[in-house]
Amino acid sequence: MRLLSREHEQVLHLFIIIAAYLIAVITTIFSLTHGIFEVFPLLYILPIILAVSFYPRKAVLITLAISLTYIGLVYLYGFTNTSLIAIATAWFAILITIGVVSSSYATGLLEERTRIRSIIYNSQEGILCFDLATRAILAINVKCAHWLKYDQPELVGSDLTVIWTEPSEREQFIDGVKTGQAGLETEGLFRAKDGAIHRFVISALMVTRNRVLCSAIDITGNKVVDAEIQKTLEDLEEQVRARTAHLEKINEELLKEILERRRFERTILPENTSRRDRQDDK
Repeated sequence: MRLLSREHEQVLHLFIIIAAYLIAVITTIFSLTHGIFEVFPLLYILPIILAVSFYPRKAVLITLAISLTYIGLVYLYGFTNTSLIAIATAWFAILITIGVVSSSYATGLLEERTRIRSIIYNSQEGILCFDLATRAILAINVKCAHWLKYDQPELVGSDLTVIWTEPSEREQFIDGVKTGQAGLETEGLFRAKDGAIHRFVISALMVTRNRVLCSAIDITGNKVVDAEIQKTLEDLEEQVRARTAHLEKINEELLKEILERRRFERTILPENTSRRDRQDDK
């Protein structure tokens, strides 16, 4: 259960950023008024990093505001010190660069996480995401968990071996992912919560920073249907063989009857013909 609601988290994040910002401002004023010029610029990095972490999409604007505050205080309290002004201008550029680069990177991560989350929860296929190094299950969608008779929270954080029980299949797939095989796909035996064995077709969709996103299709039912079809075909083949053997037996019997008939005709009919000829002569 979450300890804080989303609204409370936002308030807490904003409070932390403002607190770090105020500490930097107060320290700057104290340092400039007491001739300490070496340390205080570093304090502005903390609120910038916090802004990037909590508000990556707005971090550039927040960074600009923080950097303008820094250089404004330096110009206000140290405008007579040209060396300090030059150093402050350089630090202003550094702070802006840190904010822009970090924000760009954090925004990319956020978009990637959003895209992966959308794939996981909206896909009509089973979706599974696991850590390549630890084999921990990072995410699984409802459909895949339902196939395995689990609730999603039961599997998130669990080891992949809990559901993918066949070591050779699993390690072969993971080795293929590590070597970057394109279109990697394999069949694997997965154990459901009730102990039932399901056969899945596993395909690697995306690999980023040791995270493997896979699609999973349960083909257990197809295998059963294929087995039933195969059994039906075998039964039909057996029936055909039996019918063929029966027809061959009938043909043999008919052939015997034909041969017997011909033998009868060769032996009986000539005798009758001879008797009629002798009677006609008399």
